[in-house]
Amino acid sequence: MSRVYIAFLGTNDYLPCTYFSDDKEAEDVRFVQEATLSFFCNGWTRNDRILIFTTDEAEKKNWQNNGHKNWKTGKDLKRKGLKKSIEDLNLFASVQNVSIPEGKSELEIWDIFRIVLDQLNQGDEISFDITHAFRSIPMLAIVVLNYAKIMKKITLHGIYYGAFEVLGSLPEAKKIPLKERRVPVLNLTSFDQLMEWSFAINRFIEAGDASHISRLANQSARSVLSETRGADRSAHILRRIARDLDKFTKALSTCRGTEIGGIVSSLNGSIDELENSDYVPPEPFQPIIRQIKDQIVRFKGDDVILDGISASKWCLNHNLVQQGYTILQETLLSYFIVKIGQDQENQKYREIAGQAVTIYLKKIVKTKWKETAADNEKITREFLIFYQDKAELVKIYRELSNDRNDLNHAGHKKNPMRAEKFSNNLSKFLSRIGKYIDLI
Repeated sequence: MSRVYIAFLGTNDYLPCTYFSDDKEAEDVRFVQEATLSFFCNGWTRNDRILIFTTDEAEKKNWQNNGHKNWKTGKDLKRKGLKKSIEDLNLFASVQNVSIPEGKSELEIWDIFRIVLDQLNQGDEISFDITHAFRSIPMLAIVVLNYAKIMKKITLHGIYYGAFEVLGSLPEAKKIPLKERRVPVLNLTSFDQLMEWSFAINRFIEAGDASHISRLANQSARSVLSETRGADRSAHILRRIARDLDKFTKALSTCRGTEIGGIVSSLNGSIDELENSDYVPPEPFQPIIRQIKDQIVRFKGDDVILDGISASKWCLNHNLVQQGYTILQETLLSYFIVKIGQDQENQKYREIAGQAVTIYLKKIVKTKWKETAADNEKITREFLIFYQDKAELVKIYRELSNDRNDLNHAGHKKNPMRAEKFSNNLSKFLSRIGKYIDLI
């Protein structure tokens, strides 16, 4: 892993000016890269790298010395190229000029994508000066870097842009005395963070995975807590929401049915507390708060049965089909136990309730009952009496078992069901159960 500086070099005859960022300044420089390198890469070592991507024309005009000509006389203009300018900074990091095509066709764009990606190694930390990138290169570079986040686990330390346009047009800028020709270097890293939020939100909405949202919310909260030395109460609430949301989605993906109610209660309480505070969450997180409230409003927090059914619906809506089956069938079993007045967490009752379903549907005589049911005849008969009035729910339980076994055994059975049928069946099971169990 190393720190890597990336910049694309254009072909213009750049005008010298002073670039500044916070309390840093680089006076009388032609290339913004001179400024951003001195601002952000000054302490780098020989293990770190500086990569300047150039087309053939940019390499001749601005990488090498004296690449521009007087348009009237045709003679070379005395201009120090970026290569020499970087050498004069006396940085320790290695410097490499990387040739790329101009990007005039789709094929060339894909070539640029491959070339940039090939220069990045696993775990690199990237600083990107986007100022002199041309045509579609800025967008392409961001796409490459986000792709590399996934494929090569890189991190993006910063995106920087020298806002030369504050000086007006080039003719107008030339009229400004050099000492007054000041250009701010903007930190655009928040744009990348916005893209990260977009990915995280999509992951949460589509797949019910809140781990990325939790990480980003924690980062935002840590930043606030660092600035306030841990005194900001609302930032603590945001961290609690991030934690509970991650716990909530993990509980569903791992079928932790007994934990859902407590997590939902804590999550609802934290959201209410945040909304009643003066704290304004990060802009991308605000619609997430509304999404979370819309998603968890169906959970009661204190009703195992209704929360179990809501959890199964959540799983279905987020393509967690196997989890949805497991939670729904176990919830239905809990419903049977609760309705005869017993503890639904008692494993003996859960076993008897399941055996009683088989006894009821197959009309098995007492002498052929299995051990736990046979040893607890009174309780078994309580279930059998209850099932007589809940025949449809008992039937659903059995059908759930058939599909669930198919899923759990990975289709290694006679006549396995097609994959696309499971979600459709689960939706139908939920609809049928809703007719018999009050979901309000």
